[in-house]
Amino acid sequence: MILYLLLNVVIAVIGIVAVLYLLFRLFAWHQGDARFVIEARRRDPFTLKMMSQDKAVFETEVPFKNAGKQLGTIMDFFPRTLLPQEQYDKVVVRSQLANKAAERDDGYWESVIINPGETGRIRVTIELVSKSGNIREDLKTFPDMAIDLIYQAVSRSEWYLHKARITLKAAEVKRALEQA
Repeated sequence: MILYLLLNVVIAVIGIVAVLYLLFRLFAWHQGDARFVIEARRRDPFTLKMMSQDKAVFETEVPFKNAGKQLGTIMDFFPRTLLPQEQYDKVVVRSQLANKAAERDDGYWESVIINPGETGRIRVTIELVSKSGNIREDLKTFPDMAIDLIYQAVSRSEWYLHKARITLKAAEVKRALEQA
């Protein structure tokens, strides 16, 4: 009889703990989390910022926002250009990314806390350096170049890496060369 009563108490305690855990998870789900959105489709067109005999520098701005319910931190943010030598090998590509709200010229992304609903802008700079010494000639056959914008974020959940993709289009490069 005592064993049966003890077993009922243990089962009741386990049941209460399970219900409390489910209530906590429901509360945490309702509280939400940060959700960063890189609005790659709303980026500004790439513009030619500087051009010399052997180098061309293009820039664009990409909006982002915290569409979640909680604040979050973007701890690291960097661009990765995707231009394989098998596809096009006439230029050396260098890329840099900066937070427009906290401009730095050393290529370092300073961690930033972003409140729910807050927006910002990222400046992406692409430097194309000619291998032959004549950038105008080399860029005549420049293809579309994908650029991954990779960021590390943390909020109520564990940190994670995410990426968005923008493209430096051949048509944008051609138009910039015609206007320069």
